[in-house]
Amino acid sequence: FTIVTTATSSSDANYNMLAVADVTLTNDDDDAAGVTVGAVSGDTGEDSTTATFTVKLATDPSDDVTIAFSSSDTGEGTVSPAAVTFGSGDSTWNVDQVVTATGVDDDSIDGNVAFTIVTTATSSSDGNYNMLAVVDVTVTNDDDDAAGVAVGAVSGHTGEDGTTATFTVKLNTDPSDDVTIALASSDAGEGTVSPAAMTFGSGDATWNVNQIVTATGVDDALTDGDVVFTIVTTATSTSDPNYNTLAVVDVTVTNDDDDAPSVTLGAVSGHTGEVGTTSTFTVKLSTDPTDDVTIAFSSSDTGEGTVSPAAITFGAGDATWNVNQVVTATGIDDTTVDGNVAFTIVTTATSTSDANYNMLAVADMTVTNEDDDTASVTVGVVSGDTSESGTTATFSVKLATDPSSDVTITLFSSDTGEGTVSPAAVSFGSGDATWNVNQVITATGVDDDIVDGDVAFTIVTTATSSSDGNYNMLAVVDVTVTNDDDDAASVSVGSIGGNTREDGTTTAFTVKLATDPSDDVTIALASSDTG
Repeated sequence: FTIVTTATSSSDANYNMLAVADVTLTNDDDDAAGVTVGAVSGDTGEDSTTATFTVKLATDPSDDVTIAFSSSDTGEGTVSPAAVTFGSGDSTWNVDQVVTATGVDDDSIDGNVAFTIVTTATSSSDGNYNMLAVVDVTVTNDDDDAAGVAVGAVSGHTGEDGTTATFTVKLNTDPSDDVTIALASSDAGEGTVSPAAMTFGSGDATWNVNQIVTATGVDDALTDGDVVFTIVTTATSTSDPNYNTLAVVDVTVTNDDDDAPSVTLGAVSGHTGEVGTTSTFTVKLSTDPTDDVTIAFSSSDTGEGTVSPAAITFGAGDATWNVNQVVTATGIDDTTVDGNVAFTIVTTATSTSDANYNMLAVADMTVTNEDDDTASVTVGVVSGDTSESGTTATFSVKLATDPSSDVTITLFSSDTGEGTVSPAAVSFGSGDATWNVNQVITATGVDDDIVDGDVAFTIVTTATSSSDGNYNMLAVVDVTVTNDDDDAASVSVGSIGGNTREDGTTTAFTVKLATDPSDDVTIALASSDTG
C-alpha cells in the first residue's frame, strides 16, 4: 500500500507546493481461514443433562460459511442446532455460536457412554472456507440406570371377610435376562398372596410393566385384633449379574379382624305350660375364646318355670365353642287362675380368664308359662236317694283352683216338703288348705202322709260370691235328689170290742186310712145276716 505525500505547504515560496515522493509499503498478512471449536462444558446425562461447546470462525469470510452437526449415537445423545452459519462482512463471523448436546435416556445398565458430535467440513463459496475440516467433539453421556426392583405402596388393609389389598412390582431397568421374584406370606393364617412368583422378560415390554400382587385376608374365629403379616419377597433370580440375588423389599400388610366376642342366643321355641310343657333356646359363642367360657342360668320365678342346665361351658380351642348348646325351660304348675305368666331365664355375665369374654353381658330370655287353671266348682255325684223315713244323701263341693279371695256358695232345697239341705252355705278359704277340700252337703228326706211315690227335688246352688273376679257369680250346677216314698194306700180296721147279743148289746170297731188320700174316700158297710 502507498503512503501518499502531498506537496509542501509554506509561506516560504521556495518550499511552498514542493512535490514530495510517495512511499510504497507491503503489510504482511497474519490471518488464515479456520474454525475454532471450544472445549465441551461437561458430560450429558440420561436424565437429559446437556453439555455445550462453542464454534466461531478465525477470520471474516468473503461469503457465508455453514457447518452441520450430527450425533454419532442418537441413543446416547442428540445435538442442536443441526447447523450453524457465519455471515460474511457482518458481526456474526467472530461470535461464538453455541452447540448443545443433550443426553438421551435408555433403560439399560450400560455405564457412561461416549458419543461424538460429528461436524461436517465447512460449506462456503469463499475458497478459503469451503471444505475446511472441523474437529469433531466427543461427549460422555452419564448412565442413570441401576438394577433395582420398584415395589409400590400397598393399597390398604386386607380383611378377614376376604378383602384384598394389592401392590405393584416392576424392574427399574431392562435386564439382559429374564428376572424371577418369588413371594410368600409370613402368616398363611392371616393372609395369602398371589401369584406365588412373577417373571420380568428381557428385551421385551414386560420388564417395566407393573405386575400386580394380591394379598387376601384369611378368616379365623379368634378375637385377635388387626394382625400384621408380611408378603415375603425372595431375592431376584436371573443370569443377568446386575439383577441376580438382588434384594427386594418385603411388604407389610394388616389383616383387619372381623371377630368380636359375643354370645348368640337363639329364639325361644315357644311357651312353657303348667302341664309341664318345655321350651328351649340355644346359646353359642361368636368366636373361639382363649379360655373356657361359662354362663350360668336361673329362673326369675321358680313358681312359674325352672331352667336346666344351671350353667353351660364353651371350650377354648376345640369344637364346642361354636356348637349350639340347648337350654330348657320347664313350666311349673300352680293352682291359681293367674293367666299366662311371663318369667325370665336370667343369664349371668360370662366368666373366663379370656379378657375379651370375661364379664360379657348376655341377654336374658323371656318365657311365657301358659296357665292350665280355670275357675270352676266341682260338684260330686249324690250318694243316693233320701227317703221319707229320714234317710240322708250326700254330695261334695270343692273349687278347681285356689281363689284370691274367699268364695261362698249358698244352698237351699227346691221342695222342703220332700227334703232339706245342710249346711245352708259353704265357704272356701283363699290361700289355705280349704279351697280344694271336698265340703260335704247333706240332703235329708222329709216325711209326708201322701202316697206320692218317689219325688225328685233339687238342691239349688246359687252362683258363687267372691271378691275374686274369676270366682264371683260363677254358676254352680244344681243337684237333683230323689226322696223315696214310704206311704201305701190301705184301710186299717180296728179290733172288734166284743160280741153283740140279741138283747141289743152293741159292739164297735174302728176304720181309718193309712195315708192321706188325694180325694175323699167312702166305705160302705152292710151286714151279711140281718136276721
